[in-house]
Amino acid sequence: MLKEMNVKQLKQYFLPASYTVFILGFFFFPSSKFLSNFFYLAVAFPFVILIFMKKVDLRPLFDSRTFLLITLYLVYMFCTLFWADSLGISDLSKYGRRVLYILIFLSVTIHLTQSYPTFLQKLLALLCWTAAAVAIAKILFYYRQHPFPGTRLLGYGMLKLAFRPSSLYGIIAIACTYLVLHQGAVKINLLYLGPLLASLSYMLLAQSRGPLLSFTVSMLAWQLSAWLFRKEDNHNHRNKLLVVLVLISVVISALFIVNPEYFKLVFLRKVSYGYRLEMWGQLLVQIKNAPWFGHGLNADARTIASDGALHIHPHSVYVGTLLYGGIVGLSLLIAVVISALWQGFGRVRQSINLATACMVLYGALCIGPNGNMLIHHPKPFWLFFWFPVALVVASELPGHPLHDELETSTDGGTASAAVELS
Repeated sequence: MLKEMNVKQLKQYFLPASYTVFILGFFFFPSSKFLSNFFYLAVAFPFVILIFMKKVDLRPLFDSRTFLLITLYLVYMFCTLFWADSLGISDLSKYGRRVLYILIFLSVTIHLTQSYPTFLQKLLALLCWTAAAVAIAKILFYYRQHPFPGTRLLGYGMLKLAFRPSSLYGIIAIACTYLVLHQGAVKINLLYLGPLLASLSYMLLAQSRGPLLSFTVSMLAWQLSAWLFRKEDNHNHRNKLLVVLVLISVVISALFIVNPEYFKLVFLRKVSYGYRLEMWGQLLVQIKNAPWFGHGLNADARTIASDGALHIHPHSVYVGTLLYGGIVGLSLLIAVVISALWQGFGRVRQSINLATACMVLYGALCIGPNGNMLIHHPKPFWLFFWFPVALVVASELPGHPLHDELETSTDGGTASAAVELS
């Protein structure tokens, strides 16, 4: 009896709480290693216990076409090690664990959204407020020591590079937009404009154009989908979305008008894609030697630019996948993205699915000019790519709770964001 109670508490209270802390930890944990260790001990290990105790059944996951494609992609990319130029036990162990951790993360995300209908709504709310608080604190602290707004806002710890926090805040901005549109009371709608503007402010001050462009495209896709596929709805949703987009445009325009030099800093500074094109050209020569199946996950992707700068990875997940897994690996990755987008945009009448589809689109665009590979220990792309993909998978499964009831929830603010599961 005591054993059953402990297992029940592990499943019902500890796992949702530890998963929530892990997701929030992307914004305040001091290092990637600390975040990874927390995931292994507080999320992955308890979930594996539940699997062995037969309290979680993973078989329904394979009813999802997207999950099948993800599994095929991950397994194939791991198998590329067997035809790599060099193979060691350490490589098999390292990449095998990384594949396992990603599958566990996806499974936990799907399990929690399936088991607790209000979990996702509360997680998104808490995530938005936490990220906004961190953004405001970081902006105030950073610009006490640097000129505002000319100096590019840099992160800290595992978010030191400007691209990483900008990519995370793009996902937060999309989540805030969803909460602004679908919380019940007008006062709650207005509350979430605060985190939305804080997230956009961080992205603008970080001056990372990739996430800004990805966010713009995703929001336009949201508006277009709302107009094309939700015509039978009342005009409330589309009008509110249009108001949000206009507000975003006004705030950004005001910033550029007040400080025109900032516009030059963000959009007219020297284009940084020149070294990427040079790097990709060098890698293309290497890719031609093994075009179909790639050189393996442990292939050397270092390149030396004409100015002597050493680049240790391709600065593009798609180019990296082509190098490591060849045309087959890249095709599988593209199939995963297309399947997730098809599933999300194919269910636009359920607004949470439209939001997650836009998150997937955002993540797929972000990894285009940045990153190396998707098979890694916990990194920011887990939140802006794998997390929305997992939500789409959850929506594919029979009896999923991602339905319109979430849209009519009136629980908002910090209080509603607490993980209250019964």
